[in-house]
Amino acid sequence: FGGLQNYMAYSNSVIYSKSNGKGKASSLGIVSVSAVIFVYGPTMASYVPRCMAGTLLLHVGIDLFIEGVVESYHDYDRLEYSGIWLITVVMITFGMDAALVAGIIAALSTYAVQSITYQYPIRGAMTATRLRSSAWNRSFEAQEILMDKMKGRQRIYVIQMQGHIFFGNVTTMTDEIKRKLKEKCNADDKPIVVILDFSRVLGIDSSAAQTIAKLKDSILTNYGIELV
Repeated sequence: FGGLQNYMAYSNSVIYSKSNGKGKASSLGIVSVSAVIFVYGPTMASYVPRCMAGTLLLHVGIDLFIEGVVESYHDYDRLEYSGIWLITVVMITFGMDAALVAGIIAALSTYAVQSITYQYPIRGAMTATRLRSSAWNRSFEAQEILMDKMKGRQRIYVIQMQGHIFFGNVTTMTDEIKRKLKEKCNADDKPIVVILDFSRVLGIDSSAAQTIAKLKDSILTNYGIELV
């Protein structure tokens, strides 16, 4: 009761947020005004200038366009971003119903293309000696630890993931990781830390996330290696 205000329409939620709406007082104020409008709304509406409602709709529309189309440019790849433009153009031309259909088609097509492009979930595996951190201002002690052959970069094993990881390929991924670690241990080159790099992963479902959590415990139990 009296919690954060929310609406079924996203545009109304945007107006509430932009108006600095927060806390119980704002929420109770919205409830009170809504109750008054519910009773006296038709009478009050006749005193509201039409230009005010039109200006408010125009402001919200421009704000949502900037948020969804302009500012999201760097958040998606070209295929995903083209789907955003497709939905926008179809919505302007044919309306909301057609845009929903276009959005479903764009989402399915994008998922299919990305899944075909990255069929194998593991992109590569290497020691940290082939990689360099962006943190250049390390202390001398930290540099010594990283250069140490017994506990430094040479003993850090990085496995890069890619594409979509889901219930259909997560088993292949975990089996391959275990195989690589077994080979490293048999070659007397056991790492002390294994890093899974998910920077190129486009999506992951709940079953895959649970499997990866179990993989962490399994590797620690069977190989004595910490997975991060």
